[in-house]
Amino acid sequence: MSSSIPPTTRAVVVRGKGDIALDPAVPTPKLRDDYVLVRTTAVALNPTDWKTADLLMGGDPIGTRVGCDYAGVVVAIGANVTQPFKIGDRIAGAAHGSNQAQKEDGAFAGYIAVKPDLAIKIPDSLSDEDAASLPVAVTTVGQGLYQGLKLAPPEKPLTTPENILIYGGAAVTGILGIQYAKLSGYRVLTAASAKNAEYLKSLGADVVVDYHDTDAALAEIKKALNGGALRYSWDCISYPETGDFCAKAMALTPQSLASGPDSLQYYQLLANPIEKLQEIDSRIGGGMSLYYTAFGEAFEKWMPFEANPTNFQFARQFWASTQKLIDGGKIKPPRVYVNQGGADFEGVLNGLKDLKADKVSGGKLVYTIKQ
Repeated sequence: MSSSIPPTTRAVVVRGKGDIALDPAVPTPKLRDDYVLVRTTAVALNPTDWKTADLLMGGDPIGTRVGCDYAGVVVAIGANVTQPFKIGDRIAGAAHGSNQAQKEDGAFAGYIAVKPDLAIKIPDSLSDEDAASLPVAVTTVGQGLYQGLKLAPPEKPLTTPENILIYGGAAVTGILGIQYAKLSGYRVLTAASAKNAEYLKSLGADVVVDYHDTDAALAEIKKALNGGALRYSWDCISYPETGDFCAKAMALTPQSLASGPDSLQYYQLLANPIEKLQEIDSRIGGGMSLYYTAFGEAFEKWMPFEANPTNFQFARQFWASTQKLIDGGKIKPPRVYVNQGGADFEGVLNGLKDLKADKVSGGKLVYTIKQ
């Protein structure tokens, strides 16, 4: 390791169930052959960051480093890396936070080891703070909309638009999902808080309904469909009640336009039982995605997970496609709230509390990191 890279670094780590804290001196991660070492400049927060510490349902989580979204500068490159990154490049990407199988993984540290296949070189048009807001959402959009629902890719959009419902449009995954779906040629209906309606329309949403009034929202969707089909729904919240809403919306599709099992597709981030949704409409099929499988390596959270090379190859290709979209200005970052509650890792810890208390909507908490 270069003499300019310190032997220790600061990191946010899991100390116990629901207990996340800053450790001022943990070993700087080892440089694995297919990884790069990055000096972080900005990190962004996701609900999974605090949820994985709260779950702690197995294994040995103590000491795992937290965090999934980062931006920073490449300081070392592994021997087997094929991505066209150079030392000194600004990159942003996805890290495997709270990984019990590799405890030194995790974005909330001064120096981090990351897989460059799930990263982009940051264009001059983007700040590190904006770039750090993207990675988890980009990965999840790829898994949900394209690997799961199998939407037309942005490179080959539909010539005749089809409807898709994105529940939770103001969640960061929803904000990105709206933009990707529009680039793919879909007509986007989204359920979100009314206060975010104009913002979501500015990103491309065709119809925004207020999810606070379920009956009124479903009536608006029925009007917007005008007898047409709603074959796709992507649930960025994935609670039982949001799954029910998506099922009821898809059930508005006439039998003449979608018949038989799995003719209506519901994809989610958690694990609502599809059988429950089929009680609303037997045509519904679908599945769920898990962000962490995109790295293609075995890992452990609340249980052990086997490596999924198929998901890794898909994610790798999707990130390559995303680099072109971002370079071309076709994907806008979500609104970012920079250093809310303070800068650096102290701010990160305060931000995690705000996120857990559901105090963040319509954007992403991002924190600048000092060395």
